[in-house]
Amino acid sequence: MLNLTGTATARPFIGLPPNDAAVIICYVAGDTSGCRRHPARRRSHPAHGQYFTREIEKGPKAAAWPKGFVDPGLGFYYANLQDSSVRIRHQIKTFLNAFRLRRLGWPVCNALPHAVECFGDEVRCAEPFFSVLAALGKNRPVPHP
Repeated sequence: MLNLTGTATARPFIGLPPNDAAVIICYVAGDTSGCRRHPARRRSHPAHGQYFTREIEKGPKAAAWPKGFVDPGLGFYYANLQDSSVRIRHQIKTFLNAFRLRRLGWPVCNALPHAVECFGDEVRCAEPFFSVLAALGKNRPVPHP
């Protein structure tokens, strides 16, 4: 499993043996070590689709990677998403728009937030809650040709 994160770095696909490996392409606006602000877009899913399409075409397909996942990124690391209500709203929108990425033919991989600020002592309920949102967004099914 190879996790490639960030939009600002070149991808080291060529030369990696495909074997029985899979790659996760994670959307993070900019460089992961210096990302400070999530781009202020009302609808970030078009940017996700364009980014993943480009990365899949030039990377895994070119290097004959047999398997892969796309991760739209939930914004755990952006300074402007530190306010819990703003971050959780972004995460919910990301889950509910993940179905748009199905056209790529790769499953969507998402980390499940804990949202301690909302769930408090019932924080163990957070992941199942976000799992249901992911299911409603039909993250996992991949269209068959």
